Amino acid sequence: MSSDSPSPPPVPGAATDFAPADARPGRDRRTTVPRIRAAARRLFLERGYEGTSMDAVAAAAPVSKRTLYQHFPGKAELFAAVIDDAWSHFTRAPMLPGDTAGDPRAVLRAYVGRLTEHWERPDVVPLLRLVIAEAPRFPELSQAYFAVGKEPALKGLGAYFATLAGEGRLATSDPQLAAAQFLGAIKEPLFWPRVLGVPVAFDASAAVERAIDGVLKDR
Repeated sequence: MSSDSPSPPPVPGAATDFAPADARPGRDRRTTVPRIRAAARRLFLERGYEGTSMDAVAAAAPVSKRTLYQHFPGKAELFAAVIDDAWSHFTRAPMLPGDTAGDPRAVLRAYVGRLTEHWERPDVVPLLRLVIAEAPRFPELSQAYFAVGKEPALKGLGAYFATLAGEGRLATSDPQLAAAQFLGAIKEPLFWPRVLGVPVAFDASAAVERAIDGVLKDR
């Protein structure tokens, strides 16, 4: 065919570099990032981190590769966004008061209740298992999990414990250590069995009350 021959007309609705999938007529571009994250979460959980390619995410979303890379420069950033989604309803909610008004026991019971709801979300435990399995080869996974999930949760609880310490109501002088120990006292009997897929052997209410006893000072 001569180089002067006209190019065939484009197929209606086809995605090209000039008309990416998310720019097709009828496609709401405001949903682009949520669709990318949802597709990535599904593929990460189905195929693992190593087995998921950016090309596969673009096809599953569906968006053009150019659009995908405009929002997420690489797979590590995309995985961090998926982890952020999994934690966001917990870490971004006003979980704890900024003062010591009210009964600290009631506050901490409610906090554990919201934490338990977080554990029960369908993607939380599978994503953690993925991080544990693949972090030795991809340390960016554990870094993302800590930065957007565990660290904000720990700091938020530590800030509340600092207010209690200021009122002389905390059993230790180190609020951040108290926060870590409190979460450990909750998660060891109630959360890690979920991760390991074994039955929880302890009464949840008793475990929570014992953990609260360990951090609060009787007045």
